[in-house]
Amino acid sequence: MSSVPVQFLIYVMPEPTCSEAPIILPLSDCLEVAIGVSSSFTLSVLNSCDPSISNVTAIIVLQGITGMQVGNLTQSPTNSSLSDVTLMWTPQADQNGSQELCMIAYTE
Repeated sequence: MSSVPVQFLIYVMPEPTCSEAPIILPLSDCLEVAIGVSSSFTLSVLNSCDPSISNVTAIIVLQGITGMQVGNLTQSPTNSSLSDVTLMWTPQADQNGSQELCMIAYTE
């Protein structure tokens, strides 16, 4: 008989200051990218709460795509409830077909 040690982290989220979750605004269409061609796109996050109570502070990638880079979260200069993050990726030949990206917006 053999054994393998297992170690993992659990992060317990603090009590939210606002009960309304932020909304990651959907892209309007399915994105089509070509193998070997660098692509970038922007996701927007809408803070559903009063910005004086709660702000979007991070985008957390739960399941990423190999080689994809996530830029810094930036707040819109014209709308304090809106933040953006830019994703950059150059698909490789072994990534042909559908890819899955899972992210959450975190507020404080």
